[in-house]
Amino acid sequence: MRERPAAPAHALSVSLHQLRLFVTLARYRSFTRAGDEFGITQSAVSRSIRELEDEIALRLFDRTTRQVTLTDTGRKLLARIAPLVEELEATLRPRADAQAGQGIVNMASSCGLTASVLPALLASCKERLPDVSITVMDRPQNAVLQLVRSGEAEIGVVIAPDNLDELAFEPLFADGFAAVVGASHRLADAARLEWTQLRGLPLLLLDDDAGSLAAVEAALARHAVAGAVRQRLTQPVAVARMADAGLGVGVLPMHARLACDSARTRFIPLAPDPARTVMIVRRRGRALRESAAHVWSHFIASSTHTLNTSQAIEA
Repeated sequence: MRERPAAPAHALSVSLHQLRLFVTLARYRSFTRAGDEFGITQSAVSRSIRELEDEIALRLFDRTTRQVTLTDTGRKLLARIAPLVEELEATLRPRADAQAGQGIVNMASSCGLTASVLPALLASCKERLPDVSITVMDRPQNAVLQLVRSGEAEIGVVIAPDNLDELAFEPLFADGFAAVVGASHRLADAARLEWTQLRGLPLLLLDDDAGSLAAVEAALARHAVAGAVRQRLTQPVAVARMADAGLGVGVLPMHARLACDSARTRFIPLAPDPARTVMIVRRRGRALRESAAHVWSHFIASSTHTLNTSQAIEA
């Protein structure tokens, strides 16, 4: 008896437009903003993404009335699709447009580093590479990593993330923590403080998005600084200003001194020093364009010289 031939596999019908919408929605986590990017309505974005999910039989986003988030499947697909979409668009884009964009580098940076570390590096880069224009995306650290993994940003500047999957990196400099107090605080004249001296004091910390909270909490636990009242803030300058007002002792990365140090605040190094690494990251296995490669090399070469003041200690 002759065997019946197997039924042909379902041929996927997925458009570049749908894939671009998928990458854009993953970036903005908003149907409205994704629609604005393409000049279409929110409902049109939702319909196109739903059709894409139906076509590939995968759920890419979790949707609630308040937010849109990638599923685990969506995150894995994004890491593979985004570079392909980028490469295909670059191939199809007219050559003149490609040449016009050669000197533009998209960089993402963790918010605290944007305010403290990045200005000096960007200034030196502008002097050394005058034909290169850097577009900075100022985001929470987890968003920076996602932008680099998706290819939306070519380069990222972050603080020693826990997960470097799919990323290549180079260290820029080591950075410790400091206690931040007002000039009139009883600890203001100390040259260095032990973590144990924070026991019983109200503490002002940065929240999870800054990439410092886990390291600070680990140091506090290691030195048995328990039971202290903790306030979590989003900006280093808010921590410094509240410390100056006598509302608690701030704990900040030493590099934050570049953004919020003043005559009214003291940054006092904390010991033992659980130094972390500020690093530059890019996608692993993907060569940088020439202009981005020049920026990458310049940041690595100039970071120690440019950022010496980030670790300066008051006399």
